[in-house]
Amino acid sequence: MERLFKLFPLINEHQSGLKRYGSHICDKIAELSQQNYKIMQAGGTDDNRKNVLFADTLTMLFEGIARLVELSQPVIISAYGQDKMLDLIEIIQPQCDKQTSLILDAFLQKRHFQELANQVRVLLNTDGFSQTERINPIELDLLLSEVTLMHTRAELFWRFLKRRLNRSAEVDRKRRTNDLDDPLIDEQRDFESEEQREEYTAKMKKQREERDRKLDLVLNRSGLNTRMQELLGNYVLMEQYYMTNSVQKAISMDTVEDGALTSSLLDDVFFIVRKCIRRSISSSSIDCICAMLNNGVTLLETEFFKCISAPIKSGYPSSGWTTEAYQTAQSAYTAVLQQSKVVTDTSINSIEKQRNSFLIGLNNMRSSVECICTLKLGLAEDFEKYLSQSKKLENAVSQLDDFTKRLEQHANLGIVKLCDAAIRTKLKSSADEFLELPHILSDEELADFEINDPFMSNFILQLDKQLVRFETLLVQENYKMLVSCCAGEVAQQLERVIFKCSFNRLGALLLDKEFRELSSYLSSIASWNIREKYSRLSNIVTLLNCESLDEALQLLEQINNSLLSTAILSQNDIRRTLSLREEFSRDQINSKVKALKI
Repeated sequence: MERLFKLFPLINEHQSGLKRYGSHICDKIAELSQQNYKIMQAGGTDDNRKNVLFADTLTMLFEGIARLVELSQPVIISAYGQDKMLDLIEIIQPQCDKQTSLILDAFLQKRHFQELANQVRVLLNTDGFSQTERINPIELDLLLSEVTLMHTRAELFWRFLKRRLNRSAEVDRKRRTNDLDDPLIDEQRDFESEEQREEYTAKMKKQREERDRKLDLVLNRSGLNTRMQELLGNYVLMEQYYMTNSVQKAISMDTVEDGALTSSLLDDVFFIVRKCIRRSISSSSIDCICAMLNNGVTLLETEFFKCISAPIKSGYPSSGWTTEAYQTAQSAYTAVLQQSKVVTDTSINSIEKQRNSFLIGLNNMRSSVECICTLKLGLAEDFEKYLSQSKKLENAVSQLDDFTKRLEQHANLGIVKLCDAAIRTKLKSSADEFLELPHILSDEELADFEINDPFMSNFILQLDKQLVRFETLLVQENYKMLVSCCAGEVAQQLERVIFKCSFNRLGALLLDKEFRELSSYLSSIASWNIREKYSRLSNIVTLLNCESLDEALQLLEQINNSLLSTAILSQNDIRRTLSLREEFSRDQINSKVKALKI
């Protein structure tokens, strides 16, 4: 057949010869497809691959067609020229469509694919559905994997055709322009100037783009492409159902292991989401991947976020003794009304359960940020590995960045709630002890207080007790934020009590010593950045410790001129602070402060 086929160009019957040869290739494709179809109907040759039987059959058909095209390529190029390679692909494409349709029809029938897709469509449009209406997730998982595998094989087949078409053009060009196989002679003969070289390069590039455009047109209009797009449309719908159903099940089965800081929900949900998105990546369809990325992010922002934010919205039960006494009394009163036994254990257990739930939710919220970063890194690696147009997915992936900011914001709000409920009241009580001490001191009192610290040692001890009990209950980032939040609360409480006292020079010296102890403690349990939280308090203490008003004014100018100062005091703050020193006259303070340029 090949020898007869080469005779047609000699009698100027190129198109007739190409049609006859294309018909010959189509007959071979039909024969090959029939053999593969019989094997498929018999159940395949490997029982372990029955779950991908139709994908394997499609793969064998594509490989057979690829071999035929590869064997035909030298004949086409030598007898008809490389331009006719595209014509041959166009001739055999209808036969490819016909044979692949037979396999896909069998897939739809045996796997009940369309019935499942219709059922999923109904379930997704229903607000709630019973357990009996659910589709078996294991069967659905296997089915979705086979669909993506079939599309991957089709995508590889199309890439093969494009490579062969461009390779045939390259071979033909070399055959016509490189007869002597001498690059130097060829360069001197074909390119007398750099302009000719550039023109030739541009011409070759334009021809390649034109061939790619024509081939894309042929493949996009093919029946195979149409059927694959229909499959992917149903696949996205069914994958969305599978992902949603699996996440809901993970939420319902959420548990916390002994000693764990987060719940099982975290690992389960992100495993499911990544699995579904990675499966869509294996389809090699950019539109399909973008759709699944959008579905995955939407699911995280709704179902998942609702679940992990619920305990934080409920709040952390206050731990003050008055609150606990009130809750116990309320339980006792209710029990008496109902003429039942007073059982306070139930109330206490309920409070403890709510506390644990709040802390687990807070840790889940913060740890979700790390999970999203891990998910993004994994997806980026998959994009580079499997896709050539990964830039199109950047917009879809950027949605994860927005969700990360939302998680961080709610985690920080949760830390503020925790600090207010569990620590603020006790800090206020500890700080109030400062008011009971004298701050206008004699030399003897100062010496005695320096040996036996009446306030700050106990204040730091109480603060440390509050923080230590949360150190083992919070993930590292949450604990750092709690320390930072407490540092800000400590500064506010101490500033509150300081402005209710009066100081002399010795009292201010003791206050400065106590503040340095506090600063040293906070720096030891956190980073140096925490100093920003009490920089305003630091300026107030430093100002109080000045020997004279002139020294205080010089210090204020240095503070105001410093680019590092983040807590510049207002004129009213300066007046209030300096007025705490009994040695400073109010009139002098007002006149000096008015002269400041703030």
